[in-house]
Amino acid sequence: MEKRKQDSLVSEIVNFIGEQTRLNPGCSPGVLSAAIQKRFRISSDQAEKLAGLVKEKPEAGRLGLAAIELNLTFNCNLTCAYCFIREKNQHERMSFATAAKAVDLLMERAAFPTVNITLIGGEPLLEFELIRQIVPYAHEAARRHNIFVTWSVTTNGTLLNETILEYFAQNRINMLLSVDGGEKNHDRYRRTKSGEGTWQKIAGLIPLIKSYQPWLGVRMTVSTEAVGDMREDFKQLVELGVNQFIIAPAQGAECWSKEQIEQYGLNLVEILQDYHALKRRGIPIFIEEFEKDENEYKGWGCRAGSTSLALAPDGAVSPCSKMLGLTDEGGKYVIGNINGELDLKLLEPFQNPISRQPQHCRHCTRKCSGGCYAVNFEQTGDHFTASEENCLFWVVCQETKRISGMLSAGGAQCQSCRARCQ
Repeated sequence: MEKRKQDSLVSEIVNFIGEQTRLNPGCSPGVLSAAIQKRFRISSDQAEKLAGLVKEKPEAGRLGLAAIELNLTFNCNLTCAYCFIREKNQHERMSFATAAKAVDLLMERAAFPTVNITLIGGEPLLEFELIRQIVPYAHEAARRHNIFVTWSVTTNGTLLNETILEYFAQNRINMLLSVDGGEKNHDRYRRTKSGEGTWQKIAGLIPLIKSYQPWLGVRMTVSTEAVGDMREDFKQLVELGVNQFIIAPAQGAECWSKEQIEQYGLNLVEILQDYHALKRRGIPIFIEEFEKDENEYKGWGCRAGSTSLALAPDGAVSPCSKMLGLTDEGGKYVIGNINGELDLKLLEPFQNPISRQPQHCRHCTRKCSGGCYAVNFEQTGDHFTASEENCLFWVVCQETKRISGMLSAGGAQCQSCRARCQ
């Protein structure tokens, strides 16, 4: 949960600086530093560091890094049809030398006292021995730079064992499991290469996982075929002991129909009602999207390419992992290779995404972040032009936040009434 809060703050600061420098291109680092400190209530030293990066490194963008994503391999032991890695190669794996150079880049360009490294794939646990090399190297590099490093790993969970879980616990590597719900819908896509379902194995491992990581997060990807079962899938995962959820539609080149998106929204509201009921019962559970203010607006674009970079197994560098998974070279948006030269000037559109905002979006009454860059490219041919599908899903999420706010306020009022009556 803390990592997601940090990511959210980083994105907000990035957008604030971008907006300030756009409106006042001649503002001094001192003025910008004061504005940052006042707006975000951070230390003067940190605000000065952030403001200084605007002046010192204009060729590399306005901010340094807060995170990197290391795609340790594009190989996977499962065959999920909706995987964002469109073309897998079982021989593509990251070398330790490549990973070390990526860690060095993060530390040298870190703009925050805490940075994050995400281990991803493919299935990153296929490269567990590589992880055991990367972690101590990164901790030592962070120590030299007086930086604290946090860790995340996104895994299908099928390769987990006690040795891996113990190592993750010792090094505070936070796991996010990819589990799509109950057995029927999880096994619809998440099968081994021999065609076997994996839900039973994951369900059986969860008690062991929770003994090492009590607060367990899951990414529940909803396909168009499974949209009708969303509520039941959510309930089954809660019963397994999952505490935190990222619920998101499977998006790609094949679009959802408006009817399917409407059904997704209606079912999301049902999950929202269950969520608030669980919280009232004291069940430890957290879904960030349900806790956000519907009017919260953090600007156009995400942190990809502004404070975060992704590396392919061969060292190719792109704004994000999902873009690296595209088949179109333009969609991948590779800015070079960590083992050679990087053209950091190519990141400018991602560091100032508001400049690429389409005219019709500027006058939209529902301000959004512009959608996923990778999905935008697949559906519109441009990273910064939000697809209609992304727009509709944004509306669904905003309406859900609005209802969540009403339920939260109503619950607080009921508790207040009960207190007065006692």
